[in-house]
Amino acid sequence: MGSTNDVILIGAIIFIFGIGFFTVFFMSQTVTNQMMNIPTINESSATMEVLESQAVIRGRMDYIIFGLFIGLILALLISGWFVGGHPIFMTIYFLIIVIGVAVGAVLANTWETTTTMTIFGSTINSFPITNNILLNLPIYVAIIGFLGMVVMFAKPYLMQQGGGGTY
Repeated sequence: MGSTNDVILIGAIIFIFGIGFFTVFFMSQTVTNQMMNIPTINESSATMEVLESQAVIRGRMDYIIFGLFIGLILALLISGWFVGGHPIFMTIYFLIIVIGVAVGAVLANTWETTTTMTIFGSTINSFPITNNILLNLPIYVAIIGFLGMVVMFAKPYLMQQGGGGTY
């Protein structure tokens, strides 16, 4: 973490986990509902209890992605502070952010196309946080990239001004 490529990596990781969890949620819900309609399984109360408890686990998938998103942002900011950088490389960092915004737009469109397919039905209603993050991914990538740039390139300036130790 702490390099310019990590801004794009954060968007890609969130997209991969979002699509993965969305698919697992849909498959798990479909399989569980079909199993609950089978008369032999429906007779066992212990089995029904276990199948119904899966809904609680499925309901937490959205929060896992949100936690991952926040964790990756904090890792980028903390490692950016420790890595530091020379201000001359700020233009390269800015260009990487622009590329990241473009990649984020492609990933956001792919997310929207995938989740609005009729086969998935109303599965997207179970992922409000992930849906917000991935639909607005270019904006989040720009904000994260800007924050990472400020943290990485402001530290040498602050240290030269006597703001916290030797450099």
